[in-house]
Amino acid sequence: MKAVEADEAGLKEAVRFLKDGKSVVYPTDTCYGLAVDANNARAVSRLFLIKGRTAKKPVHVIVGSLDQAKKLAVFNAKALLLFKKFFPGPLTIVLKMKPKVKNRESWKRLSAGTGTLGIRMPDNKIALELARKLGSPITTTSANVSGKRSAYSIEEVYLQFRVRKLKPDLVINALNLPEIKPSTIVDLTQKDVRILREGPISTSAVIKACEKKR
Repeated sequence: MKAVEADEAGLKEAVRFLKDGKSVVYPTDTCYGLAVDANNARAVSRLFLIKGRTAKKPVHVIVGSLDQAKKLAVFNAKALLLFKKFFPGPLTIVLKMKPKVKNRESWKRLSAGTGTLGIRMPDNKIALELARKLGSPITTTSANVSGKRSAYSIEEVYLQFRVRKLKPDLVINALNLPEIKPSTIVDLTQKDVRILREGPISTSAVIKACEKKR
């Protein structure tokens, strides 16, 4: 695993790696994430192998803007309210994918065949700039071996992957991150709002935001 600093030069190198179909460990507003270009089916398949993650578990993505997100998923009124209230921030919203997207190979794999997609915009400049400079969403699964704890330092990343044959290609060293819970995940694919995982944003805060008038 090659390491670069969390600066402009490091960001440029990371984008180059992503364009080449490689994987990048990067900081978010919670833990370290593992990115590949979400539009690259081969890179997405390799991501699952690197983590040892079952193909039955979806992987969420980071977008650089609302416009980028709207190209992927169907936004209802509640989704727009949550986007306005909490993005960028530690929230993931699960939405139905647009028909022209869900049949593409990489997106079928990311959604685990569900036809739904988790969308995230973390409050972290590096994470957002990766998606923006790449011009494509990036994956935002945590940079750990499947089943292991989330990593909040690159030392933890190295420790988890040191004995694995496949490893992330590049690590952006943003030093130690605060140990904040992974993002709150909200499912908006049905009529009722469902909290799939409560993280830094509380269930009550999500429900309250969804009840506001546009």
